[in-house]
Amino acid sequence: MVPLAVPCHAVPLLLLLLYLPLPLLLATTPSRHQQVSSRSYHISPDGTYHYKDTPNILYKLGVGVCLVEEVDALNLTFPLPWTQQGTFCTLPTDLRRQCCPGYTQAPLQRGCPLVKEVVDMLSLVQEKNTGGGGGGDGVFLRLLTPRYHHLRTSLPSALTLLLPLHQGFRSVDKRTASELAREVPWEIDHIPALLLYHILPRKWSTGQLRHGQLLPTLYQHHPLTVSKLGNKMVLLNCVPLLEVDLPARDGIVHLLPRPLTPAYTSTLAGLLSAHPDLTSLFTIIGYGDLLDQLREPGPLTLLAPTNAAFGRLPRRYLDSLTYDPRYRSALVALGRHHMIRGQHCSLNLSTKTRVLTLAEEGLPISCRPSLESGSFPISISVGSATVTEPDVVVSNGVIHFVNSVLVPQMSLSLVQVARNAGATYFVLLLKKAGLFEDLVSFGPYTVFAPSNAALKKLKMSVMEDSKTLREILLFHIVLGSHATHTLHDNQALPSRLPRAPHLRIKLGTKMWSVNGGVVVRGDRLAFNGYVHVVDEVLHPPAETLARTLALDPSLSRFTALVTRAGAWLWQQLSRGAGPYTILAVRNEDIDRWATDTFTYYRLLHDTRLLNLSVKMHVLGDFVMPRVLEEGTTTILRTLNGLPSKLTQSQKISHYSPVSPHSSYRSPSIFYGSYGYKNSIPSAGSSYSTSLSSSFLHLTISQVHHCCERRFGYWQCHLLQAGRIIVDTYSTPNSSLCKPLVSSLKVFREEQHEKQAEEDGRCI
Repeated sequence: MVPLAVPCHAVPLLLLLLYLPLPLLLATTPSRHQQVSSRSYHISPDGTYHYKDTPNILYKLGVGVCLVEEVDALNLTFPLPWTQQGTFCTLPTDLRRQCCPGYTQAPLQRGCPLVKEVVDMLSLVQEKNTGGGGGGDGVFLRLLTPRYHHLRTSLPSALTLLLPLHQGFRSVDKRTASELAREVPWEIDHIPALLLYHILPRKWSTGQLRHGQLLPTLYQHHPLTVSKLGNKMVLLNCVPLLEVDLPARDGIVHLLPRPLTPAYTSTLAGLLSAHPDLTSLFTIIGYGDLLDQLREPGPLTLLAPTNAAFGRLPRRYLDSLTYDPRYRSALVALGRHHMIRGQHCSLNLSTKTRVLTLAEEGLPISCRPSLESGSFPISISVGSATVTEPDVVVSNGVIHFVNSVLVPQMSLSLVQVARNAGATYFVLLLKKAGLFEDLVSFGPYTVFAPSNAALKKLKMSVMEDSKTLREILLFHIVLGSHATHTLHDNQALPSRLPRAPHLRIKLGTKMWSVNGGVVVRGDRLAFNGYVHVVDEVLHPPAETLARTLALDPSLSRFTALVTRAGAWLWQQLSRGAGPYTILAVRNEDIDRWATDTFTYYRLLHDTRLLNLSVKMHVLGDFVMPRVLEEGTTTILRTLNGLPSKLTQSQKISHYSPVSPHSSYRSPSIFYGSYGYKNSIPSAGSSYSTSLSSSFLHLTISQVHHCCERRFGYWQCHLLQAGRIIVDTYSTPNSSLCKPLVSSLKVFREEQHEKQAEEDGRCI
């Protein structure tokens, strides 16, 4: 065989290849795309790693080469790519290739094809300790060395050794350190619990482990709980394995970031009852009859607020929840809101954005780097609480201590719900008026809380008058718990203000109102009632409809018509009967057509016509146009029994609701028995009214006018989109039609017709 001749100039190149570092042999220089560590990746069935948003290959592994995921900012290395998003706790991660456990590189060959020599576990621990990996500054090695031969002779089978990094010993608390240093009897000797708890009496590779499995250790009655994340990341007692499946002659070794804390042998209920800092939570759980659930096999995750966290809640609020049987459902919801089905370690929570509690409410999860030292310097927030002590493992789950009580929606008080709904000014006024504690702990109540914008319109004199302010606030609080689905139209609700008229509910197709306020945010559930946010401040009415009309000088002529219409109607309006809605007419609107004496003055002297006409202005219902959907028509009835239609297009020009009735200032008078009307639009044609046969239309829009002569009479129309919406319309404008009689049954008076022909012609 002829030897291969190597040119002299190639010898330095071969020597250089022999001394190349492993990373240069394993990989080529990554591209710019490969250096972007925050991009998501996925694994193909053939083991090739790709970026999710491009087909470019990220890594294609060679023989004996494995990938690890590193978080440079936290100095963390995970034994496999597991985040799938390229980030951990908002920090970018990098994928790095290295030799798989049991393999090493070979000269002039790519990858790691050379199988390493397998040594016993003691030699492997010594190697890791020398290299700065495990041993706790030699503590673990010093404990293991004199007892290794005894352990091997007593246990003939292969073992699993869990080796903690020396940095992890620095974060061990005093209780754990004391527990690990305690020597416990084993066979005929006494061995520190640290060793016994980190040795398993058989060989376990990560591929053999399953989620939820309990692994027995040499520390009797103290098993390890296996958590296996969906991407095959393995945790033991919520501590991740950093290096896995290191082969040894007498077993297998896994590397841990810190020593394992011996799990409590008791259940969640047992730890809760024995822990001195969880007595408040134990009381809530106990009175809610939830302890049996914490004794079951589970597993469950318990978010445990400390006594200090409960101390920040109002005492009366907690007492009402705990001891008032009416609020037991809210107490149960509060306890179940701190329970999550399944065992969720802190590392598992750091990858989630939301979890569902047993109270069927979601909690948002957030993770951020922490300035505190430790094997995993991260801070996890669940809802409004921060995890202060994570991963306390018990036999049927895990406990995370949190610094705040997580209150579900149905366990919030009315004050908290009102604040969350945006009615913060209302809450401040409750404190000022001395009603804050009532809504925190008593009830059930329904609160109609004015919005911040509505309360800004309240006069300062009212704010400074404590008595008046208290009366106004009490008028917004109704006895009983009333959700929208329990209310009906025109329902009267008694307020907490003594001797005040009831609040009147009006339900529309898409919105609803109470007195003069439209509900903008409704059905906010609290444990002691409901909160509905309204866009107006509700003032307690002090007058009846009759007195309201009498005190308004701009309605004096219309009031005169009502008083002359009959004693019965005025008595009804005076004694608070109802509900009624009055379509009132201003004096200036009457003056516009008062030149034609046929209208106003004839009504004053014709009792029959007056009664019928006035009753057309009184609706036997509480009408709130603000809750009517634009373009809809509502069927109403006037006092003369005729059905009426009210159509909403934009906004009524002016109205003054008076509970338990309502009054609207209308620029029109309606003549029911003769089937015609006299309609005078206000400035800008803000709205118009008409009577067609027995129906009354209120149409609010910009319209066009047209007049024509029929059967010897002038008829005027309002046209909108080419459609007649009002018949027999009159206007004071001389260029349009003057008031004319209807084409139905009227008294023909020649002077009126003659005057109309002289004064106006249709355009």
